[in-house]
Amino acid sequence: MKRYGRGFFRAPQSFFAFLACVLTFSGFFFAFALSPPKAFADPFRDFIIYPYETPEQGEISLGTWQTVLLPNKTAESIYGANIRNADLLFSTYVLEFGVTDWWTLGTYVDFVAGGGQTYSYLQTRAITTRLRLPRIPDFIDPAVQIEYWAPGGGTGMQSFLDIILIAEKKIDRFILDINGSFMFATDGSEPNFPPEFSYSAGLYYLLADNVNAGIEAFGEEGTISNMDPLGGPPSQYVAMQQQFIFQSWNFAIGDHIDWNIGVGTGLTPVSSPFAIKTIFEYHFKPFDFEEKEGEKYKEEQNVH
Repeated sequence: MKRYGRGFFRAPQSFFAFLACVLTFSGFFFAFALSPPKAFADPFRDFIIYPYETPEQGEISLGTWQTVLLPNKTAESIYGANIRNADLLFSTYVLEFGVTDWWTLGTYVDFVAGGGQTYSYLQTRAITTRLRLPRIPDFIDPAVQIEYWAPGGGTGMQSFLDIILIAEKKIDRFILDINGSFMFATDGSEPNFPPEFSYSAGLYYLLADNVNAGIEAFGEEGTISNMDPLGGPPSQYVAMQQQFIFQSWNFAIGDHIDWNIGVGTGLTPVSSPFAIKTIFEYHFKPFDFEEKEGEKYKEEQNVH
């Protein structure tokens, strides 16, 4: 999930193209931020935005994602414990491997603490795969991430297949990332049930070669067949889904370390009013892999 390196920003484009991009982002965000949802017992925790860039062939990435929610406003329970005013810590440990310059395999292992729970295993997301698709000239850079969520015993969680569509646009010193997630229950508990949709989006500005700052938005919208506009009776408003906005900073430390830190706030009644996240990743190439395929791919990607 590196956000730096060769080709992080391409040649400048027109201001009008950038303005159109910003308007597209704004429309995307408000369209979803203003749609109400029903409450989820499981608090939102994946404040991750997947970029277009993937590890190089033969590259290994080790990392940890840490998220703290302080406190949660909802009186609903998670894993049998009431989480009102509870400080929750979600930890994810990441292992990714670049099979090629455009195909990544990985495993994510999740843990949780707080809400009356000790630090304990939550679930494994394996085997994840991310495919970087050919760029679409003068439009977007597309990719897709596929995850299988296998919960630990006793958590009461479902197993899911999560398909995440990734779109990225770089203009001058700006970069826009949008992720749309479609989660399908795979444990048979929801036969023929529409997938649940969530989104994440970020707009960043390059302050230096190794630092950028940006605004990020995250949210869960429920099933794709039930995303009504904001309004309706008070009971519907109270049951709104979780929406967050973050200020985020990304740092490239040397050639091997990427660090993201963000501070956010919830925008709906059932969202945690305050959240802190940090993502730390170390990437390296332990072996000398054949580079011909990777160099050929870079040439194909840079023809425009």
